[in-house]
Amino acid sequence: MRQQAGFIKAIGISSFFVCIPSEADSVSLPPLALGNASFMDGVAGPGMLLELPAQIYRSNSARDAQGHSLPGTQKVRSSTVLPHFAYFSSKTVLGANYGAEVLLPIVQLDLDIDQGPDGSRTRQGDMVISPLLLQWSPRSFLGRPYWQRLNFVFSLPTGSYSADSDINTGSNVWVFNPHYVFTWELTDRLEVSGRFHYAWSSRNNDPASALKADSIQPGEAVHSNLAVSYAVSDTWRLGVAGYQLKQISDDRIDGHRQQASREQVVGIGPGVMYQQGKQTLFANLYFESGAENRSQGTQLTLRYLHAF
Repeated sequence: MRQQAGFIKAIGISSFFVCIPSEADSVSLPPLALGNASFMDGVAGPGMLLELPAQIYRSNSARDAQGHSLPGTQKVRSSTVLPHFAYFSSKTVLGANYGAEVLLPIVQLDLDIDQGPDGSRTRQGDMVISPLLLQWSPRSFLGRPYWQRLNFVFSLPTGSYSADSDINTGSNVWVFNPHYVFTWELTDRLEVSGRFHYAWSSRNNDPASALKADSIQPGEAVHSNLAVSYAVSDTWRLGVAGYQLKQISDDRIDGHRQQASREQVVGIGPGVMYQQGKQTLFANLYFESGAENRSQGTQLTLRYLHAF
């Protein structure tokens, strides 16, 4: 029963999106899994999971490469629903249960950017698949259970995209976004969880027409999610969760590095988790700060998970 409950908590939060577009004459990172990991993240076991997450992002501010607020209207509204199916086998490889998952986002964007996109669009986002997840049974670390998982995640350029469109819900790039996940149960009620990602993006050989370029390539990035929670009862957990994004290499246009193009942001806020039987609900609210070369706002993430 412990493993089944853990599966409900953990596997449903591998990747979904907030789409933060940049201006039409620049390059931006593809959508990444920011703020979609929460409490008891590393705890999982064999079984199947169906998840229905919703992520709502609101921003009226965008920041330049020095973190200064850009003038004029910088409105970004993004809502994403992401049906998600995951499976873990009871068999093992390298001592870990192995599995796979698939996610298909539906994204609604409403933008009003000075000298940039103005309008709304609801379309399919890029499909996310993981052909291999590895979940290890808990080990003892300083006398307390320590759970861990590796996930090899790929985003496919299946989302709606056109070089002539101001608003796209697809990125037109392939993304390799592996990550390591852990949960350390410090006491019977207190836990800390983390998720550490690396993101590499392929070239986009059909970039926005406004760029007048043959290809663009977003830079590499690292991003992470951290959470701490306390079980106030057998069904409720309260805590704090956060995420950070740091681009570690420059964007490229026609193979040339673009100076002052790296993005970063931090988000942190309160969260709650409710679990009853095979069903689990999460709610997390994040307030962003320290943004560079991207929007800065607030994000609400809601997730419903059902294990089978």
